[in-house]
Amino acid sequence: MRILFTTSNWAGHYFCMVPLGWALQAAGHEVRVVCAPDQSRTIARAGLVPVPLIEGPDMMYMSRLTLYANVVEGRTRLPDLPLHPVSGERVADLDEFDVATAQKAFSGEYAATKLASYERTARFARAWRPHLVCHDVLADEGPVVARETGVPSVYCAPGLFGTCDEELGLDLGLLDLVNNLARPGVPGWGREEITHVIDPSPESAIPPLGQAARLPVRYVPYNGPGELPDWALEPRERPRVCVVWGRSATGIYGPEVPALREAVAAAAGAGAEVVLTASAEQVRALGELPPHVTVLTDFPLDLLLAASDALIHHGSDNCLMNGAVAGVPQLALALASDQIVFSRRLARTGAVIQLPGLTATAEQVREAVTALLKEPGHAGAALALRAETRQAPVPSTLVPELESLATAT
Repeated sequence: MRILFTTSNWAGHYFCMVPLGWALQAAGHEVRVVCAPDQSRTIARAGLVPVPLIEGPDMMYMSRLTLYANVVEGRTRLPDLPLHPVSGERVADLDEFDVATAQKAFSGEYAATKLASYERTARFARAWRPHLVCHDVLADEGPVVARETGVPSVYCAPGLFGTCDEELGLDLGLLDLVNNLARPGVPGWGREEITHVIDPSPESAIPPLGQAARLPVRYVPYNGPGELPDWALEPRERPRVCVVWGRSATGIYGPEVPALREAVAAAAGAGAEVVLTASAEQVRALGELPPHVTVLTDFPLDLLLAASDALIHHGSDNCLMNGAVAGVPQLALALASDQIVFSRRLARTGAVIQLPGLTATAEQVREAVTALLKEPGHAGAALALRAETRQAPVPSTLVPELESLATAT
């Protein structure tokens, strides 16, 4: 059987698909991953075969542009002015950037890149003739091509992220721009057409999936290649707190997030060893670090959590799901609206403490870090959440079901 994966150029959205690709290959099936050229090496290092056909868009620029527009229009309030969408530097005045003109230009560019991506993906699919298409949360070329070539498609969710999930505060209509902008008159594709979802969300935090059939799966962490350092294997004399601040958080909101600085200081002040994985820009913005803080760059989160007692992060679904399967209590300093919702969904279990990352006070952060390290209820809830995730079937058990789905059409 031939399975076509389509991915976006945001690695955090498709890393969850990698273990499924391994399972399908181990069962003797061929897997090809249509991706953006700048993701080709990352996918190849994961042991899958990239097919670099998808163009942009530049996700960082698009995210900064959207945030800037939301600030200008009063839909989003920030403690400081936003970053310039092009340069990534913080503006001194909102009039520095003509966001309305930029949005209009980007809309046309986005439609053009989506059309080009669709045409290339469709051309490859017609030549390779896949039996099944699996797609990530943003790679809508996949289901559109599947519909037009008469094969089934499956949405591979990263966890906590639904299909028709209006609670996220995002534009999840995401009607296929290939059809609705570039090819008027062709019926549009929308998320309500998703029929099957491979979802690793814990049973206690299943997101809205519309009418789609849910295929539960165990979340198998993959965060890129890496090796476990010797110090991670040594007995710990003090609790170890892992602090993750992703490049997307820095690139969209800037490195100056006081809550992150307070979290690092609070964990170190509570007697913990802190392992901080962040960009060099973010580390510089934190200034002088307290004692017992180790800085890592681009370190796989799952390997780090195997030797940690607590996790502090910016609220991404990837961080939340990694923490859930590792069984560590978490503090989510959530930034964007979707991250706030993701964090809230796991906070209901007691395993996660949620605070607004952009506006949380120093006192709130210190109290949350203290609770994370001192109150046994959070650690107990984290272990219960890990046990819950382990009840889900591993990716290899989905292979027969996907085979049946592919042969039924």
